[in-house]
This record gives sequence, structure tokens and C-alpha cells, in this order.
Amino acid sequence: MKNTMSTARQLLVAALSVCIIPASYAAAKISYHGVVPGGNPAQVKSIVTQTCAACHGAHGNSLMPQYPNLAGQNQGYLMKQLLDFNNGSRTNQTMQAMVKIIPSKHFARDVKDIAYYFSQQKFNPDINANAKAPKATLKVLKLGEQIYRSGIPSAKVPACMACHEADGMGNGPMAIPRLAGQHSKYVITQLEQFRHGKRSNDPHKMMRMIAGRLNTKEITAVAFYVQALRPKLVLGNNPQNYVQAIKQRKSTPLIGVSEKEIKKPGDQKGKNKNPSKSSGSSNL
Repeated sequence: MKNTMSTARQLLVAALSVCIIPASYAAAKISYHGVVPGGNPAQVKSIVTQTCAACHGAHGNSLMPQYPNLAGQNQGYLMKQLLDFNNGSRTNQTMQAMVKIIPSKHFARDVKDIAYYFSQQKFNPDINANAKAPKATLKVLKLGEQIYRSGIPSAKVPACMACHEADGMGNGPMAIPRLAGQHSKYVITQLEQFRHGKRSNDPHKMMRMIAGRLNTKEITAVAFYVQALRPKLVLGNNPQNYVQAIKQRKSTPLIGVSEKEIKKPGDQKGKNKNPSKSSGSSNL
């Protein structure tokens, strides 16, 4: 047990140290690290409504699971992805074409404004693709929770929450994405791309290293867990509300997941035979 705890502690320290990404990684003249949230969405209204909304929804709640939810996503992370699509560090034909629509004259300003707009939108699982998404069994979600919160010490996989936080909200200043509520289909696609080296815009190869040590079953499990994860259920509505957190933990077998997110026997029969199969879409 002591050896396991020691290994887990070492992995956590390593993960946290990798999360400290030097500012020099940012594109010239556009810094997405430590960015102070702000912008003027009115300046990019036409881009958001005429371009982004087609796949991601007008308010960032995507109706198609292959396209990520952008509502409530960290501004710094969104800025980084747009910059990476623009300079080719991240490849996707659709997104690279969309980024080219942004006028070069105000590119830096517009990227910041677009990212700020979506970061300020309210995430709503009742209207996005999660509302009709297939649910996972308690067994699958428990495996996902274990990987997210404890990692897999034997495989040298650190806990996801070391960088993405206990509530799945990510780290805005470090441009680390929010995972809570993200579509499982999209998360599976991204982890598989990292796993096979098809996506390589992760600083220090961190995600490629982690995904490369996960098998398909583990990737699927953690993807379904983060899709079901609701930040307010982790510590309650306020930091001091630990009593509520403890009560919530006793009322449901999973941290941050309500009972309604767990697949019951007989639910959606035959509709979730291969949840890890993805279309290959990536977008943001």
C-alpha cells in the first residue's frame, strides 16, 4: 500500500510540474497563458452566429456529440486551439478553414473575443447533445472515476484531475480545458488521436504520453465519466459547503455524478454496443 501511495504521489507531482507551461510556447503577440478574462463579443458577433454556431451552437452547447461543447470552456484554452489551427500545430480541415475566415487585420483581437464569448456562455446539458447521449453503466463510470481521480499507478498514468481539477473545470490561466460535461464521443476521439499521435499540440507531449498508456476500455470509461461530471456536485454550490458534498457523496455512488446520469438495466437497449467508436471529427 505504501509503495502504491508513493507512486501515486510521484505521478501527481510530475503531472502538476508538466502543467506549468512556459509562456514562450505562446504564439508571438498573442498570449493565452495567464490571460485575464475579457473581450468584446459584439465585435465578433457575425463570426459566432454565421460560422461557429453551425457546429457548436449559438451559445456553445453543441447538438452533435462529435462537436465539442464550448460553453463555459476556458478562454485561454480556446485561444490556444484557434491559434494552433491557424498555424497548423493542430490539424482539422473544417476548423482550419473556419479560422481562415477570421480577418487577418484583427486576428489577435478577434481570437480573444471569440474565446471570451464562449467562455461566458452557460453550459446546459439539457439542451446540448448530452440530453440524448447514451449513458454508461455504474461499472464503467466507476472505472472512469478511478482513472480521473487516482490515475493508474501501475501504468504510470497520473490522475486527470491533477491538471483538469477535481470538478473538471480545468485551469484557465494555464490554458487547460474544462472537461466536465464534454461529450464522451468527442473526448474519446481526442484521446484516441493523442494515443496514436494524430493530435500533437499538447505541450511536452503530456496528453500523448497519458493516452498512450490507456487502452480503449479505459479511454471510454473516463470519457463517459467526464461527460456525466457536474462541477456543483463535487463540493456543493459554495467552497464552504462540504457538508452538502459529503451528503451528496453518500446519496450517489459517484463523485460529481447524479443518479440520472447512470444507465439503468434495460435503458437504451442495443444503442450503446460500441461507445468508443467515433467518427474522427475533432474541431475544438
